[in-house]
Parts: sequence; structure tokens; C-alpha cells
Amino acid sequence: MVSRQTLVVTGFVLAALPVAYLVEVATGEFALSFFALLAVGVGAPSLVNDYLDGREGGQNGV
Repeated sequence: MVSRQTLVVTGFVLAALPVAYLVEVATGEFALSFFALLAVGVGAPSLVNDYLDGREGGQNGV
């Protein structure tokens, strides 16, 4: 069975690729597309999972 955290991360990683491409096309800056890739593929799922864990009362002493 797949956990909620895995589904959230997978969804954001799959969304990060087209977002990074669109940022590259719109701006022509590789650095901005790289930061968009990191923000959407790494930062956003971490924030969403932390928020959802907090709502479920799963704050492990943090």
C-alpha cells in the first residue's frame, strides 16, 4: 500500500518537470527553471507533508 507522503511527493515531482520547462521557455533562464524545479519538486511536498502531518496530530516532538 502506498503512503500519503509518497503520493504527495510523486505528484509534486511529476508536476515539477513541466513547471520547470515552462519557466525555462517563459524566461530563457536555466537558473530560474532549476530553482522552480527544486521549489516544486522538493520544497512544496515537504511543506505539504509537514502541514498534513500536523493536522493529523503526527508531530513527532517537532
